[in-house]
Amino acid sequence: MKHRIILLVCASIIFNFQLSTFNIVAQPLPQGYFRNPLDFDIGLSATFGEIRMNHFHSGLDMRTGGAIGKPVYAAADGYVAKVSISPWGGGKILYIKHPNGFTTVYMHLDGYAGKIGRMVEAEQYHSKSYSISRLFTPDELPVKKGQLVAYSGNTGGSGGPHLHFEVRRGGAEDLHTGARLFNPLLFGLPYTDNIKPIIRGLRIYPLTSAPVAVGKDNTVSVDGPFYMGIYATDAAEGSTAKNGAHRVEVYLDGNLFFLFTPESLVTDSSRMVNALVDFPLFLRTRQAYLLTRALPGADGEWVPVRQGDGIFRLTNGDHKIQVRVYDIKDNLAEQTLTVHCIGEKKCPLPKTDMRYTDPYIYNGNCLRIEMHPYTLYADDNMRIVEGNIVTVEPTINPLPPHKNYNLSLKGRGNYGVDPGKVTVVRLDGTHRYASKTRHRDGWYTSQVRDFGQFTLAVDTTLPTIRAVNFSEGKLLKGNIIKLKIGDDLSGVETYNCYLNGSWILAEYDGKTATLSINASGKLKKGANELQAEVTDGCGNQCRKRYTISK
Repeated sequence: MKHRIILLVCASIIFNFQLSTFNIVAQPLPQGYFRNPLDFDIGLSATFGEIRMNHFHSGLDMRTGGAIGKPVYAAADGYVAKVSISPWGGGKILYIKHPNGFTTVYMHLDGYAGKIGRMVEAEQYHSKSYSISRLFTPDELPVKKGQLVAYSGNTGGSGGPHLHFEVRRGGAEDLHTGARLFNPLLFGLPYTDNIKPIIRGLRIYPLTSAPVAVGKDNTVSVDGPFYMGIYATDAAEGSTAKNGAHRVEVYLDGNLFFLFTPESLVTDSSRMVNALVDFPLFLRTRQAYLLTRALPGADGEWVPVRQGDGIFRLTNGDHKIQVRVYDIKDNLAEQTLTVHCIGEKKCPLPKTDMRYTDPYIYNGNCLRIEMHPYTLYADDNMRIVEGNIVTVEPTINPLPPHKNYNLSLKGRGNYGVDPGKVTVVRLDGTHRYASKTRHRDGWYTSQVRDFGQFTLAVDTTLPTIRAVNFSEGKLLKGNIIKLKIGDDLSGVETYNCYLNGSWILAEYDGKTATLSINASGKLKKGANELQAEVTDGCGNQCRKRYTISK
């Protein structure tokens, strides 16, 4: 770590850099304090700080051989501080606080071990909910380093079986808001990487014309100011081939111009990733081109170190731009460009009608918008189109908003239904995405976190419930009951299942829209009655009863 800190200090003396304390870990981190939470070598399917849609990846995704149920061990002495369970996001999550002030977090678990599992199930039955969030005191669930605490899984928003592992410090009592997260590999976890990163693409973004991909000859001609985009990935033994790189450096004529090395982050600012990459290209291709240019509203925890605003303004003649990409083990990939500057076009700033530091209010005939300051990342112009379908989008920087904003649509008549059945939806091609909507004086208001096209839709269709692994009049094989549930628009809001009149825990997998009920010890011999209730976001409810034979 020492050489990285020295590098930054020197760079800040040479240039008038914008320094952000998030990048470099200034304090020594304890080495060897935490153990590998798995009992086999670490292989990664995602690295810390990897670029994702709307966020940076906040931990390590540890591979589990494509299987669930691998033992997960406490990384150090401490106590279980929190358990959180949801069909989405991190799925089944375990938080362990340690005496040194750090907290380790284990996500997408299949289940919890021993007393932890028993207490979690008791809380679910007490609250009559699969989704829970429970804090524990230090004396309730103490653990020792290497103690079995859980089993790896594929719950929540996971794209396949793995263990997501984090190291955090600080934050609010809920262990999420305001917490600082660190790259777990900086704590000395055993990890092998002898494979250098790959620079997969470089792009030049002139301020006055369309972007240009850098060709194989590594030469580019420019006639005005521009910024760069760098797309690089990393691989390692036992890891996938397109993980995120650890550090990206750009040099102009031998001097450091740009540096990005996410070694820690604060949970609240991760969405700024959208302002640091070529977002429209990433949306289409998932190729994450990291941009050297700065947007003034993206100055939080994820700001790279730059010379000025990250725009290259070159004198006439040839210049050398060198890109260096490192992984966590300092394996290096590099590429050098020759940039021939043939003059400098004048580049007037576009006129804008919206300042990103100010609130934005729009009151139209059928559309109202209310945005707080810093919803955008830079001054912009808003394109507003009213009608049965409205359009709301910035014209200069095509990025999602940083914050939720209020969007209200005027109702067209009374629709002949309860206003609660009307919802705001965003249109994306053939897809409709509903959001929670409130009604007042003929206006329907929702908090949205996207730009695009919006309209109102009526949802009076009941959710669906379908038996998966059983049928009336036939014996159930095993003790697991499975139901498929769904909704065509506003989405599943709540569900409950009852076996022989008593509430029973049903685990919801949002990826497959499946409820799984472990009825072991709860099924009586002969006929059993199962009742399932599902309610969608507009209050439509479906109830079904089944007779299950055992």
